[in-house]
Amino acid sequence: MGNEISPLEFGQLFTRYRDKFISIARSYVRNDAIAEDIVAESFTNFWDYRAQIGPDTVPEAYIMQSVKNRCLNHLRDQANRMRIQQKMHEDSYKAIMAEIGVLGKDEIGLIFRSDIEAIFKKLLSSVPESTRNIFLASRFENLTYSEIAEKYDISPRKVKREIQHVLEIMRTSLKDYLPATAIIFYLLSAGTKYL
Repeated sequence: MGNEISPLEFGQLFTRYRDKFISIARSYVRNDAIAEDIVAESFTNFWDYRAQIGPDTVPEAYIMQSVKNRCLNHLRDQANRMRIQQKMHEDSYKAIMAEIGVLGKDEIGLIFRSDIEAIFKKLLSSVPESTRNIFLASRFENLTYSEIAEKYDISPRKVKREIQHVLEIMRTSLKDYLPATAIIFYLLSAGTKYL
């Protein structure tokens, strides 16, 4: 036999604990709307599955555990998304540097190498100092977005935006010198032994 709780008792439980549970969820996920959704889903889950929940289960404890589990799942998903986004940016930068490296190995690359270096230096000097510092910390100090954010007292989201901005300028500025972009991307993704 499941947890016999009446609609009236459930309503009282909801009224009594909703705000407290939202506050707890918010302390984990740092977002009001997400915290409210998590708590609403946790209450709904309890009500939908009350027939399968043991009669000795304390409803507020069950719901609180559900809130914590959903917060944990949300944070794991968020961490995975951030890891994927950071890897995409790292791969993009590596591809650009590989293109520069390939051009530097042949005669055409030798002719334009100083031009490419000049464009790269000019590009870095044209962006604000804070943007330049963020980009250099990411690419040459091998710091993560979180470490850079902490170092410069900004959000990881701002770090991501600044790095994306510099990479986009690089692509635009170097496009005339990197006509083999599509081929090199293919070779990199195929893991060829020739690079």
